[in-house]
Amino acid sequence: MPYSKEGIWKPNNPKQVQFLSIPISIKEAFFGGGAGSGKSELLLMYAVVNGWHAIQGFKQVFMRRKFPEIRHEIVPRSKQLYTPLGAKFNKSDMAWTFPREDQYGSGFQPDGGIIFFGHCENEDDVHGWDGTEINLFTPDELTSFTEYQYLYIGFTRVRTGSRDLPAIIRSSGMPGNIGHTFVKKRFVDPAPLGGKILIGKGNNKRFFVHSTYLDNIDGDPNYGTSLEALPEAEKRAKKYGDWSSFEGSVFEELRTRKYPDEPENAIHVVEPFQIPSHWPKIVAMDWGFSAMCSIGWAAISPSKRVYVYRHQTFTRMKIEEWTAEVKHYVDTDHPIDIVICHSANQHRGEPHTILEQVSEALAQPVRIAEKDRIGGKLLLHEYLRWKQKDTAPPESVGTYSDELAQWIRRNKGEAQYLKYVQSFQLIRNDEVNIPKLQFFNEPDVQQVWEVLKACNYAKSDKTGKKKEDVAEFEGDDPYDMLRMLVYAADRHFDDAGLSQKKVDDKENALSLFKETGDLTAFYRNMRQLESNYNVDKPIKRFHRRIANRGSLSFDSRVGN
Repeated sequence: MPYSKEGIWKPNNPKQVQFLSIPISIKEAFFGGGAGSGKSELLLMYAVVNGWHAIQGFKQVFMRRKFPEIRHEIVPRSKQLYTPLGAKFNKSDMAWTFPREDQYGSGFQPDGGIIFFGHCENEDDVHGWDGTEINLFTPDELTSFTEYQYLYIGFTRVRTGSRDLPAIIRSSGMPGNIGHTFVKKRFVDPAPLGGKILIGKGNNKRFFVHSTYLDNIDGDPNYGTSLEALPEAEKRAKKYGDWSSFEGSVFEELRTRKYPDEPENAIHVVEPFQIPSHWPKIVAMDWGFSAMCSIGWAAISPSKRVYVYRHQTFTRMKIEEWTAEVKHYVDTDHPIDIVICHSANQHRGEPHTILEQVSEALAQPVRIAEKDRIGGKLLLHEYLRWKQKDTAPPESVGTYSDELAQWIRRNKGEAQYLKYVQSFQLIRNDEVNIPKLQFFNEPDVQQVWEVLKACNYAKSDKTGKKKEDVAEFEGDDPYDMLRMLVYAADRHFDDAGLSQKKVDDKENALSLFKETGDLTAFYRNMRQLESNYNVDKPIKRFHRRIANRGSLSFDSRVGN
C-alpha cells in the first residue's frame, strides 16, 4: 500500500493511488489530463510515499520550465508538505534534505535523501545536470518542455548505483503548449485512456494515467463551472483532459538537437561557416513598426540547400533608421532577391508606400512576397523534411495482379515471380540534400527556430473543420519572414547551380592556362564563358523617376 503520513498528505483519488503504485520496472510514467487533478503535489510527494526520501544518497529532481514557477508555486507548497517531515531547505541550492529514519525527530542536521528544485528554460540548460545521478526525475507540466530536454535528462542522467533506489521518470502535464505533440505521441496516442504498459526502444516501459478535476474528491466543487468560461479548445483540454483539442506543434520535424536513433542528417542547426561569395543570397522582410520587423538572410548552396545565416530584428524604428543597418549588408552581400510582406504595398497616408520607401533607402529593387500562407507553410515542411521519400513505381509498370503473380510463379519460377512483385514496390530516392533548410548556430538566428517550435495550428472553424494554417501569436514575425524567405529561395535554386558551374568553368580555364601557357586560348575561353553566362548583362539599378504622381520605378542599366 502507498505510504502516507496522517495529517500531512495522502492520495485523494484512485488515479493518484494507481500512479503511485506503478512498479519501478516501468521507467516512464505520465500523469496527464485536465486541470485540478493534483498533479504537482503528486510529484512532490512521490518519493515520500515510496519511502525513498529517507534513504541516504537518494536524489530527486523536480523540474519546471521556468524558475518563477518554482519560486512562486512549488517552493511555498513544498514547505507545507516537507517541513512537518523534518526536512531542511537550502535556498541557494533550491534543495530539501530529509532526515534518515533513525534521525527523524532527533533534531540533528538531516542527511538523508535530497529533492532538488530545478528549471530548464533553454535547451542548453540540460547540461547543468551533467554529472548528476538522478534516481527520480519529475518534470512537472511536461508539455512545457521540449522533447530534447525530456530525453536528454531522462535518459542520460536518470540512473542508480544502488538496488535500494530507483532510476525512473514520473511526469505530469496537460494538453497544449510546446511539448504537446511529443507527449501525445509518446504516452497518449497508444493508449488514450491510459492504463496500458507500453514497450519502447531498448525494452523501456512507459505508462499513462489519465485524470481530470473530477477525480479529485477534495477539489473545488465549482471548478468545473469556472472552466466552462474558457474558449472551446482550452476548455476541452483543461476540463476533460482532451488531447485532441489541440493539434500541437506544426513543425514537429524540426530538429535543433540530435535525437537518438535518428539519421545523421536529422538536424537543422549547423555551425557557421564562410559562405562562398558566388552563392546566391536572398533577403526576406516581415515589416512592422509596433510589432517586430524581422529580416532574414539566406544563401543557396550548389547542392540546393538553403542556409539561414543572419537574422535582424527592429522594433519601433523608422524606416530610414533600420534600412541604414540593412543596407550595409545589402551592399556587401549583394542579394539577388529582396522580398517584403504584402502589407508593405499599402498606402498609409504617406506619399509613398512602405515598399517604395524601403526600395529607395536600400537603392535596390524590392518586390512583394507571395501572400500564399498555406502554400508557404507546406513548402516550409518540404524544406524541413529530413526523412527519405519513397515514390510509387512508374505508371508503365501497370496494376498489380495477384492472379498473374501466381501464374508467373507456377510457369516461370520463383526468380521471375519476385522480379514481378518487386517492380510494384516503392522506390527509394536516396536524397542527399535533405533537409533543404538549415540554420546557422548564431544567437540572432536562434530566434527564428525558437519561433518555429512555438507554432501551433489555428483553431477549428465554426463547422469543426480543422484549419491547416499556423495560428497567429505575438512574436510570430520570424515565422512569417521564414515562410517568405523559403518561397523566394525556391525560385532561385537553378541560379545556385549555374553560379557554381560558372566558378568551376573559370577555374578550369585558369588551370588549363597554367598548364599550357597559351594566353590566346585563355582569352578565347574567357570570352566564350562571358558569352555563355552573359556576365555583362544589364544589372538592375534603382532610381527615382520624376513623374506627375511622384512614383518610384526600376530601370535596367549597365553598371560597373
